[in-house]
Amino acid sequence: MECAYDTICGAQAHSLALLFGADATNSCCNSHKAEIPARRMAFEPEATNIWWSAGMSLPVKSEAICESPALSSVPAGLREISEATLSIVIPNYNYARYVGTAIRSALEVRWPKVEVIVVDDGSTDDSWAIIQSFANEATIVRQPNAGQVASCINGFRRSSGDFVIFLDSDDRLHPDVMTEIAAVWSPNACKYQFQMRVIDAAGNPTGGVLPQYYKCPKPEDIRAWVKGAASYPTPPGSGNAYTRSFVEYVFGFKTGFVDRAPDSYLLAAAPAFGDIITIPKPIVDYRVHGENYAANLRLDETRPGRELSLAQRRRAYFLEVARAVGIDANPEALERNLIFTCLRASSYALRPDLHPIQADSAAKILRSALKAGRCPQGFSPSQSWALVVWIVFVALGPRALQRSLVTWRYAPSQRPDWIRRLTRALRITR
Repeated sequence: MECAYDTICGAQAHSLALLFGADATNSCCNSHKAEIPARRMAFEPEATNIWWSAGMSLPVKSEAICESPALSSVPAGLREISEATLSIVIPNYNYARYVGTAIRSALEVRWPKVEVIVVDDGSTDDSWAIIQSFANEATIVRQPNAGQVASCINGFRRSSGDFVIFLDSDDRLHPDVMTEIAAVWSPNACKYQFQMRVIDAAGNPTGGVLPQYYKCPKPEDIRAWVKGAASYPTPPGSGNAYTRSFVEYVFGFKTGFVDRAPDSYLLAAAPAFGDIITIPKPIVDYRVHGENYAANLRLDETRPGRELSLAQRRRAYFLEVARAVGIDANPEALERNLIFTCLRASSYALRPDLHPIQADSAAKILRSALKAGRCPQGFSPSQSWALVVWIVFVALGPRALQRSLVTWRYAPSQRPDWIRRLTRALRITR
């Protein structure tokens, strides 16, 4: 069952409920502006050294992270929002079919100062030939295969913008994205998030928009939901723009947490550093196709367990960040997270042999579900209790029913029409 915004605790999901639980704070620090030519082509063999390992920070070119962990959301030296530069970093690996469209969409953003940086991560298809055709309009970089995080860092190092969007190479931006950000700009914000229009592999709109909101979250709503339930509704990577100083801090933060996606770090840390501003309109296209990990076109019974484990590790990462910036995190918040409890029920029901929570039981899951159902976290009352009922049936139902319910929730393309009509009639989905 999919709610008005269907959140999954995976870094590549349609939208994410990040699992932390703390108050957000505003802070203050100058950001370093790299002097990078606007257009450049290069082969970067040293990019293989850009990696995130236990206890090691990411080698971002930065003078220093502030002595105080607090940092400013205000771009250094920016007097008027009209003076801001937008950097669009596009990491790519073997998406020759889509990368040209992504680059063109970035180049067509209507804003006075836009720079586009494309990093090809050792693609083995025709991606590089397509990327080279934009050499006169964008900074293009080719590196040996090192992963998405390394690609984003490599591109970020070559950027100089006050705001940064990491655009997946199979997605595409709408021309007014920066104009919409400017319209809601706040000196207290570190992240701007916007809805995404769902398109198919051919680029045709499917009619879907994500996330969907019961109400448009205000920054104070997000702070309350993060503190109480370790959760806030957010789109995946391409649906976010960050201030430069925030990205520098996150990419320079020493941690043992390792994940394949930069989303896991940036989205998790954002509530600790400033306001999160939500733009409730689709200004980027999210492409769903069989090649992208997030599409969830079919049910993988092992995935809920993997996502559950990732959620626990992401939670531990947030606690590291919270301690660094002097925030008191709520240790019980994860127990009141509805999306975490959905994954927990799914993992326990489908693959108990791989379930990552030791000594878990259906009774414990149900107790957590009842707690979560009473805790505000961005859902309407009908959505919250629909999820609680779903968890009950997944935890206690027969095997066939368990698998059907999990499939309908996490593989939307397999959902019967009568389920879609029912959830809309009950105002659970839109």
